[in-house]
Amino acid sequence: MDTMEVEQAPGLYPDTTIYRLKGPFVLGTMFSFQAALREPSVKNVIIDLSGVPYIDSAGLGVLLGHWSHSQRGGHKYALTGMSPRVHTIFEITKTDTVLPIFATEADAEAKFAS
Repeated sequence: MDTMEVEQAPGLYPDTTIYRLKGPFVLGTMFSFQAALREPSVKNVIIDLSGVPYIDSAGLGVLLGHWSHSQRGGHKYALTGMSPRVHTIFEITKTDTVLPIFATEADAEAKFAS
């Protein structure tokens, strides 16, 4: 079975958490990350996907679900570091036109500051 590692780090700005994912983001690996996103202390989120070789619809669903939750709560949300292969699923589903996607964590944090 595939595994996905989740590294959690504080961001530069208050109430910002950076999650760095490593491994396939699929139905079999998403549950612990989804639980981490649901913690009440999680506010502004940057999710670094640079270590994700591929993502399926379940992984995409987790990202969309948390984006929606962030919108309702008035929190900031960003995705960073997508490989071309991972970005393709966002293009196919047209979610790249809705979700805040940045090349790097630094780019996302700069947007959080503004």
